Amino acid sequence: MIRLRQSGPERHRLLGGGNTQAKARDPVSKTYFFDVSDIMAYVRTENSISGIQRVSLAVIRRMVERFGPERVQIAFWSEQNTYVSLSADYLAQMESFDTDRLGLLFFGPKARSDEQIAPTLERYRTRPFKYGVYTQIRNLNAALGRERHFRKKGSSIAAWRAHHAAQKNLRTAPPPPARPKLTPVHDIAKPGDRVIIMGAVFGMEKLAEGLAELKENKGVETSILVHDLIPILVPEHMHGGYSHSFERWLRQSASYCKSYFANSAYTGKDLGEFLENNGTPRPIDVVPLAQYFERPALTEEANLSDQIRRILSEPYVLVVGTMETRKNLLRLAQAWQQLIAAGDLKMPRLIFAGKENWHTNDFNNFMAKTKNLDGMIEIVHRPSDAGLTALYEGCLFTSMVSLYEGWGLPIGESLSMGKTGVVGHATSMPEVGGDMVEYCNPLDVDDMAAACRRLIEDTALRAALEAKIAATKLRTWDDVTADFVHFLEAEDAARKVG
Repeated sequence: MIRLRQSGPERHRLLGGGNTQAKARDPVSKTYFFDVSDIMAYVRTENSISGIQRVSLAVIRRMVERFGPERVQIAFWSEQNTYVSLSADYLAQMESFDTDRLGLLFFGPKARSDEQIAPTLERYRTRPFKYGVYTQIRNLNAALGRERHFRKKGSSIAAWRAHHAAQKNLRTAPPPPARPKLTPVHDIAKPGDRVIIMGAVFGMEKLAEGLAELKENKGVETSILVHDLIPILVPEHMHGGYSHSFERWLRQSASYCKSYFANSAYTGKDLGEFLENNGTPRPIDVVPLAQYFERPALTEEANLSDQIRRILSEPYVLVVGTMETRKNLLRLAQAWQQLIAAGDLKMPRLIFAGKENWHTNDFNNFMAKTKNLDGMIEIVHRPSDAGLTALYEGCLFTSMVSLYEGWGLPIGESLSMGKTGVVGHATSMPEVGGDMVEYCNPLDVDDMAAACRRLIEDTALRAALEAKIAATKLRTWDDVTADFVHFLEAEDAARKVG
């Protein structure tokens, strides 16, 4: 029988797993190593932040505040094939996701800063040779006036030339700071220390081997936060070998993982069933994520794009998240089409904000065929934190009608901005939305359209839900961190008594 231990008044436990061979030290001297190998992989090609990385950074900052920089380390599998670490204070001091500092940390001087990266070459920020090759290709296309070459990559010849003109001013800039000193985890870890993985590290075989070695030779335990089992349970929404890689990693993780965290009761149930079927039951503690968005303060001088400023000038409904089939984009667009066709409602525009991912052909074809629903649908690609804040603040309400979620960060972010939403009544999403949103069947376009209609035309209903949000104590990242600490220290205390 599967039993989960949850935060709050109803706490349960999934029984299973063996005893560690190493005797745990007193919790006062325990060191927590937060793995950021996934952030390293992300920074290699990206200059923004994903939802999972928001979770990691929010918790790491608060762990440093609680235990001090001496007891909280960040760790990652380096390019030198060594598991290395340094004080998590390096991350905690960042006011936002700083790709310059992170690039320096992970890749040293070969990592280009955001100012140095030319438009369309972000993915080569840590690959000097390829960066040079593609720079020459772009220069040739710019010289020949091939605007289409740049447009296909979301840029323009003008932007390319403007970047290179700006680089002349950077030549007199001071040299970058020295790379922080990194220490092999094996050299400083002690029995009873804990590695905590909060990101997506599947497919990182060397990391798995390093964690197994730490368990065997140093008595270091590992706990993993599992965000969802989507690649296993709904693989049709994944790309290529993604699902196989994820399932293999999760099966193998039980060989070095002492316990797991789940970000929702729904994910905890899925994970418990998987581990039992795999013959490797382990403790699972449910730590729901926050209903919170760490937003920058907006000023009149905020660096908002012309596109976002234009969107803010008229009513709209906001959809935040990676654009992929699991997010149910096509059905929501069809619901909007149905409401417009009814002709009895003054319709707001529908704004999608996020980066494009896989399997969106049907949605893209719909957009092309209907000319973005005659301009009633618009996509904001990869908005900045300031841009996303402005979009949340300015919307009538939000929508998240995914077919499957492990948690549903945008629902909580919307609530933290005082905005209700239309939410799919499926998987974990009701755990986030509670009684503060309007629900719909994500498989039924008619039901989705009806829920959207209610929030569009019934301003009293919308105001009542917003009042309920304002009166509710939403879950914060402080609450999330407190739960992590509670469960970690409870395990230490139980082991000490045992």
